[in-house]
Amino acid sequence: MKISEHCYLVSGLAVDPPWAVNAGFIVGENKTIIVDTGYNYLSAQTIFGYAHSVNPDNEFIVVITEPHFDHTGGSCFFEEKGIEIYAFPGVGRTENEFKENIIEFNNIIPNEIRRRNNESEIFFYNTRIANPNKQILHNEKIDAGGIVINVYHTPGHTPFNITLFEPGERVLFCGDTIVTGYMPNLEAGNISCWDKWLMSLDLISDLNPEVIVTGHGYHITGPENIENEIDKIRRILESAIKDKVAPTLKK
Repeated sequence: MKISEHCYLVSGLAVDPPWAVNAGFIVGENKTIIVDTGYNYLSAQTIFGYAHSVNPDNEFIVVITEPHFDHTGGSCFFEEKGIEIYAFPGVGRTENEFKENIIEFNNIIPNEIRRRNNESEIFFYNTRIANPNKQILHNEKIDAGGIVINVYHTPGHTPFNITLFEPGERVLFCGDTIVTGYMPNLEAGNISCWDKWLMSLDLISDLNPEVIVTGHGYHITGPENIENEIDKIRRILESAIKDKVAPTLKK
């Protein structure tokens, strides 16, 4: 889906129920920036197919917004093509973590026969660990030809989250720092993480984006809608800090 002159959203990519994950890409005159790679090899094929159709002659790079598998699982597809994968230092997963993830995924299949048949292997067809091979830091810029993308470290959901901002069109790709419809996932963090998340939301508000591609759910357009969604997450974080527990873990 084209959301501005240079920016595109790829939404509804499969994850564990009830989640779907978003990715996107930014097309400059000579470089296309893929933002996140989906949960598996097949999702990455879809993302690349859309991006390649817009400008097949461009150089491609991948930028990962966080380490969770739903944003990184398809990186193996891009590695296979020799495309460089950028992320904040510390983003990377192990083979054991990936194996555990596949087991967890298989266990949520409702039908026992399908579970015994390990049908999760179909979902993870050709998928393997491919960690980033390049680092990108806070306040770095990516020149895509005709447009320059600003990169910001926005920790909270994880210590490694980053946000990409196209200032000319005011389009922001923020991974799971902002989600819509879903409760934000606070379960992997603690009070210190949630405090940092609040500061990351302040940074995003100060950028005054006009379009936000969220990690999950629908994208947001318009300053008022954006601030309303940011305020929702602020209230959830403030409540979690006060109660010292993620809202989805309350008893």
